[in-house]
Amino acid sequence: MPLILVVDDQPTNIHALYQLLVDECEVSMATSGAEALAYCAQQLPDLILLDVLMPEMSGYEVCDRLKADPRTRGIPVIFVTVQGSASDEAEGFAHGAVDYIPKPFVDVVVKARVRTQLALKLASESFARSQIELFQRDKLASVGRTISGIAQELSSPLGNALISACTLQDDLAQLRVISQGGNIKRSDLEKHLRVSEESVGLVLSNLQRTLSIVDSFLQSTADNFGDQRRSFSLLELIHEVVASLAPALEAHQVRCELDAGDDLHLLSFRGALAKVLTTLIQNAVKHAYREAGGEVHLRVRPLGTDQLVVTVQDHGVGIPPGMLGRVFDPFFSTRFGMNRSEPGLYIVRNLVTFALGGQIQVESTPGVGTTVRLTLPLISPEARRAAG
Repeated sequence: MPLILVVDDQPTNIHALYQLLVDECEVSMATSGAEALAYCAQQLPDLILLDVLMPEMSGYEVCDRLKADPRTRGIPVIFVTVQGSASDEAEGFAHGAVDYIPKPFVDVVVKARVRTQLALKLASESFARSQIELFQRDKLASVGRTISGIAQELSSPLGNALISACTLQDDLAQLRVISQGGNIKRSDLEKHLRVSEESVGLVLSNLQRTLSIVDSFLQSTADNFGDQRRSFSLLELIHEVVASLAPALEAHQVRCELDAGDDLHLLSFRGALAKVLTTLIQNAVKHAYREAGGEVHLRVRPLGTDQLVVTVQDHGVGIPPGMLGRVFDPFFSTRFGMNRSEPGLYIVRNLVTFALGGQIQVESTPGVGTTVRLTLPLISPEARRAAG
């Protein structure tokens, strides 16, 4: 049986949810955020029903801490709270929840949404496991991790869209019953219109997020930039990239310093390299300096006669050692609660490795900064074969 953790500071609410779910699930209880986190440190539930308004530690903070821990970030969280406005729901989703149930809750709604999230989690885990096992046999475990990341990221917005569509369907059915009675009130009509507008809005926003995720993955190959191998000046490309990022650099008061020496010409994929440099500078601007102000250093040096090294360095907060090994995972971020629809360094590694024929390394020390080092051929492997 799936294990559900119910977290609420009111025993009556815990008892009501326990009685509602105990026939289908194993239900554990916690009466505070600290107690819930301690429980998850010992045992991982399949789903958490979490109150928002609790003393000492709110449900939002509990959810943030769960999502910040690699061991617990995959546990789906449903907020159950008296705060039921559209803005409250948006706040809940921003903290990483998969659903939002207002109090006083309707039994059939709670059961339906719990079943939906448990089914989505089971399907995602089953798909990820099967893919990982398959690719491990073929020595392609990294591809398995990528598919698992895609499945996990897509399951949340698609699940939210499905729930919102079901809510809209149920509400329209109720409206039809009322209208057939021929005694519909203006207040009833306005209520149903409000539910419809909110449900459609949630469907659209979640589908837009899904499309953004898919689009980001499509950008992980040079072909999807309409890119062709050609000769170009590296200095011209760098100046174009920095100029395009000028508004963001100015807004965050970050200076971009270039140390390039003599210009180098490449026979490679210009669009792919532009995407790589843009993403690396954007990462430094967004994540290295939590407060406004700082520097990003770009350094270019030849390596032998047929390679070059590009380093992008900041002096910001750095990456904790425990997270450094995961920087190339899809959707990984050191800042939780932010928009995670960009795969980030996952795309950079794909472009550097498969399109540009190079290598990428990341070094970081907390409180000192982060250095990303690209080693690239002056002629891409595909171009070299064509030339030879």
